[in-house]
Amino acid sequence: MVSLARAERKAARLVSDVKDIDVEDLYDQLDNLRDYVRQLAQNVGKSANRQYGRARDYASETAQEAEELMKDNLAASLILALGLGLVVGYFIRRSTE
Repeated sequence: MVSLARAERKAARLVSDVKDIDVEDLYDQLDNLRDYVRQLAQNVGKSANRQYGRARDYASETAQEAEELMKDNLAASLILALGLGLVVGYFIRRSTE
């Protein structure tokens, strides 16, 4: 538990420290910090856009490859789809009983 007298001493010490601070210097530091945060946000945004583009390209290529494989192996694709449909249907029917 914090005593009131201790809190008052800390507050008084902070107030006395504030008197020694140059306000213009504080504004300059805030401006520098604001610029740094803005640049950091821009860099993160650019990096995220690049990574998103790479992921989108990879997903698109993978989907195209899967489509080509399905077209090349049409009979196997149909049998696989039929089998998966039967299994899913069996589990759905079993869960409703």
